[in-house]
Amino acid sequence: MKRNFRFVHLALQIVAVVAFLAGFVLPAHAFDAEASRETLKGLTGFYVLIEELNPNIVKYANVQKNDISTQQLKSQVENRLRAAGIRVLSWDEMMKTPERPMLYVSVNTHEYEKFWYAYDIRVEVRQLVALVSQPGKPISGATWSVNMTGVMNIGQLQTLYDNLGLLLDRFIQAYGAVNKK
Repeated sequence: MKRNFRFVHLALQIVAVVAFLAGFVLPAHAFDAEASRETLKGLTGFYVLIEELNPNIVKYANVQKNDISTQQLKSQVENRLRAAGIRVLSWDEMMKTPERPMLYVSVNTHEYEKFWYAYDIRVEVRQLVALVSQPGKPISGATWSVNMTGVMNIGQLQTLYDNLGLLLDRFIQAYGAVNKK
């Protein structure tokens, strides 16, 4: 038990250092603030893109008779958006929308001891933006984001779904704050 605590403590320290350093390495970072919320104004819907999951967590989840998949996460996100009255766009609809709005979700996991994972969940809005130096060449960029980092045992897989739900609630609140019905 004491050994497991040391590993969990070490993993938390590593995650904290990486998160701290990432703040210095990524100066153009979107987050949930008044300015980034303004970038959500007028967007009529979102295509949902879920990053592929780490194969280790999927493998161990199946062994433990727990279910997690990219498709399950996509369904959860799309259902939450629809329940909140936010339109979910197909790929073709998104490509026909001038801003090309996308809700990008990444559930990144790293196994540091058998059945123990450090995780980072990110919910991010990506849309076309123009660079000041090249205004005629729009590129896809993150304009709003939130994330959550933690540690869990494979038996606590529901933690990923629950924390993703919390981040989706933050997005829905941010979107609603600038898109009054």
